[in-house]
Amino acid sequence: MTRLIIVVLTLVNFALLVPGVTMPIYSVEITTKVEAAIIAVPVEVTVYQQTRSILSTVRELWRSADYLVSFLILAFSIIVPVTKASMLLASIYVVQKNVKKWLVSVVDLIGKWSMADVFVVGVFLAFLATRDQVQENLFSVPILLTEVEIGMETHLTSTLGPGFYYFLGYCLFSIFWTQVLRRRGSV
Repeated sequence: MTRLIIVVLTLVNFALLVPGVTMPIYSVEITTKVEAAIIAVPVEVTVYQQTRSILSTVRELWRSADYLVSFLILAFSIIVPVTKASMLLASIYVVQKNVKKWLVSVVDLIGKWSMADVFVVGVFLAFLATRDQVQENLFSVPILLTEVEIGMETHLTSTLGPGFYYFLGYCLFSIFWTQVLRRRGSV
């Protein structure tokens, strides 16, 4: 396998990682619909709406003083993948056998942490398990000597964004590409 092909395909890995961490990975919206006999048309209000990428999640967690979680997501979603790919590229061009061997062993060590990428995606998927939940409440309110029944229906909807698919593509391609290079003896 030529160096150019190795470099290009390693850069494809970066090309999947960058939008994977910068584009929205999920969106959450909470809406409430209120119905009552005294309201002619049901009223629907968006109570909460949020879209986050991995980077914006890291920033928000840091701002809210969740330093450990913020750092872990940053480390396993950005620092480890960039370090791994950079060292992989460096190992292709290093001539000295002992330095090349050291780089490859560090890449292998870092590769053992690649399950953390999957963990991060798993955390987001667990979050998205709340998807499309509906809670209905019915209660009475006294208004002018009469009881008025009010129905409230709250919808929690979460969706995956394009960043999720890019990051998933990066995780799968990274595992595949490292295995191909290892089998070919290119690193």
